[in-house]
Amino acid sequence: IDVLDNEGNGAYRFNRSYQPYTHQLKSWKSLLEDKKSIVVTSGTGSGKTECFMVPILNDLYEEFLQNEQSLTGVHALFLYPLNALINSQQERLDAWTRNFDRKDAIRYCLYNGNTKEYKSQVSEEQKQRPNQVLTREELRLNPAPILVTNGTMLEYMMVRQTDAPILQKSKGKLRWIVLDEAHSYMGSQAAELALQLRRVLHAFGVTAQDVRFVATSATIAGKDA
Repeated sequence: IDVLDNEGNGAYRFNRSYQPYTHQLKSWKSLLEDKKSIVVTSGTGSGKTECFMVPILNDLYEEFLQNEQSLTGVHALFLYPLNALINSQQERLDAWTRNFDRKDAIRYCLYNGNTKEYKSQVSEEQKQRPNQVLTREELRLNPAPILVTNGTMLEYMMVRQTDAPILQKSKGKLRWIVLDEAHSYMGSQAAELALQLRRVLHAFGVTAQDVRFVATSATIAGKDA
């Protein structure tokens, strides 16, 4: 909680005096205690991200404490339909991962077409941001436990030989898959995503029973839920 309740987090400070919404408490219980997959349908600005981000960070931090070393390999996969949504998570992820005693305890990577290729391109910035993997080269050498990407990049990652090390070093470690804006997957696109996720499980060497799935949407409601 000290990591979330930090003055340096600015707008993303999660004050320990806050009283979580009912849907947040239910989500935390389902994900952490019951170890179930969930669908979160709630209005815009109602704290859907906290429903999954807090449990995932808690889970990863507990593993970090057990291993007493920085986590490597993809443990949590966040899928967003648009690059703009991927980029929108950077400030929150940075705020909530930079304040651990060990700065690289839980790292994240925003993996899209804008991700730089070589470490030499961002060497100084990388030193200043040990909690974020900034290049594809570093992602392949030492995969971040939180990978934020889109369906296209995920497809590339599974078929490109150059990205094979990401999968190899993540075998058996994936246990969270988050689908944000779930309502955007309809018809053939939804079918393609379902098939892709089956291949993701196979590529990462896990089964559906090993993974907790989270789908969120501010649009799905009532009879559509």
